[in-house]
Amino acid sequence: MLSKYFDLSGGVPSHDTYQRFWNAISPTQFRDSFAEFVECLQKVCSEIISVDGKTIRNSGKEKPLHIVSAWCQNNQMVFAQEKVYETSNEITAIPALLKKLDLHGKIITIDAMGAQRDICQQIIDGGGDYVISLKGNQGTLHEDVVLFLEDEGNSQFQHEENDKGHGRIEKRVAAVSHDIGWLQEIHKWPGLKAIGKVTATVLRKGKETTEVRYYISSLSLDAGRLNGIARKHWGIENQLHWRLDVVFNEDKACIRNDNAAENMDILRKWALAILVGAKDKKDRSVKSLMRRNAMSMAHLIKCFKKISHA
Repeated sequence: MLSKYFDLSGGVPSHDTYQRFWNAISPTQFRDSFAEFVECLQKVCSEIISVDGKTIRNSGKEKPLHIVSAWCQNNQMVFAQEKVYETSNEITAIPALLKKLDLHGKIITIDAMGAQRDICQQIIDGGGDYVISLKGNQGTLHEDVVLFLEDEGNSQFQHEENDKGHGRIEKRVAAVSHDIGWLQEIHKWPGLKAIGKVTATVLRKGKETTEVRYYISSLSLDAGRLNGIARKHWGIENQLHWRLDVVFNEDKACIRNDNAAENMDILRKWALAILVGAKDKKDRSVKSLMRRNAMSMAHLIKCFKKISHA
């Protein structure tokens, strides 16, 4: 049936042929092709773009490949990505990634690794805003925010959300303060307008756990909005990284060549974007759609036509 769509006069390509092919492709050019595919979608994406990194455990010759991605929850798609080189880290990769994005009018969410003055300034200069979590890597800034927000009287806005599902009950309480003049006198952080925290309490199988996350933001947001933005940020973990591991078995792939490993990472994300776009009400998940395609060539072709608007 494939002969209707492809010229396989030389036979079906072997494993070694595929290996040579993916090794030979420049990841930069392949990444640029992917960027062209999603370029038009940036115009219709939600205002929130989440940035986070993931290590592909069994990849790379010397060291596992680590990729920082920019994820749009609304489109369920990676808009750009940047490789973290062996002698570097996410702090140098994030600015290069941000240069590939249209930041105007967007809210960029990053974990504590992105709590750097230069990164925040780059987002502000690009016409965007940031909501970035804080940890001990920012020393006195983190300590000052924690001490200030520990006093509930300093929180101008509070908001509570409750969720139940997947065998657990979760309560998230957000608190925000815009009273940061004293903080700016000390730290002079680019564009800073608000600080906040989200306390997440999870009850699962009779065991309760609590985690508190602290945030800085260039937005004059209230607690309800902080709760929503913080929750959406974790979409990059739940909707992207989890799917790459569970649906595509990325961490079990043993591709050692750096070019091939990076190209396959791009291909998985490309395939995920296509599958999400093709999924309908009959498909409970991306994995169920993949199963239907694997069992029926006719369904696969139908899926392909839907994606390509053929």
